[in-house]
Amino acid sequence: MSRQPTSRKFWEIRHKNRDDEAVVHEPFVAHLPRANLLPRSFRDAILASRIRRWLTYAGLGAIALGILVWLMQGQAIIQAQEAVDRANADNGALQAKQAQLAPVSELFAQISRQQEFVQDTLAAQPEAARVIRRLLQAGGEVQFTTLSVSYREIPQPGDIPNECPNPNPFQDQVAIGCLEFSATAKDRAQVSDLLRALEADPLFIGPYVSNTTSGGDAGVVTFTGSAAISVDALVNPLTPEQIEAILVPTPSTSPSPAVSP
Repeated sequence: MSRQPTSRKFWEIRHKNRDDEAVVHEPFVAHLPRANLLPRSFRDAILASRIRRWLTYAGLGAIALGILVWLMQGQAIIQAQEAVDRANADNGALQAKQAQLAPVSELFAQISRQQEFVQDTLAAQPEAARVIRRLLQAGGEVQFTTLSVSYREIPQPGDIPNECPNPNPFQDQVAIGCLEFSATAKDRAQVSDLLRALEADPLFIGPYVSNTTSGGDAGVVTFTGSAAISVDALVNPLTPEQIEAILVPTPSTSPSPAVSP
């Protein structure tokens, strides 16, 4: 008796039906019959136990994930705290240096205030050398024997604009000082030339000769005169608005602190 092949394709038995279609039968496999004799309550208990076990695994996984996240965040928190500690240490060092440099800062502020005061004071100072130089230039060949200059504070609104002698009582200009001089000239024409030159110069207001004396046959004229010094002689001349406030004070105008020339 020959041995039959055990391969699946050899167990396929093909039959032809009336429609000539191939019919394939699965190979026969011998097995024992199965019978589930467990009660349903026991099967339910096993299913519940499996569910509880999976829930336990899920809970443990969630706890492990939380611990991992906490560890990762804890490291970041530690690094951030270290950065904060370093920043606090640097800030403390900077504050200590600032405390050491505080006297220098105060000294610098004091020097700055003094510098501003000096600048403001110098701005209200007259250019005395320029006034004398312009007087000598206006004199030409006139020989000055004495010169006397007295300066005053910048007039405030309501003050007398010009306290110097003025031949024109209706002339209303702001003066910061008075110039008095005595000189000699070859003739009276030089005296007249001096007065016209001073009148044309904006540094001077109301120049005039108060006394003249002729020197006899030599024709030498000895004379004395005076002139007011205008605000143009200041280092920083006053603005038209400031001059207008001095000449025409308003009730709301309050005097500003004067700076002594």
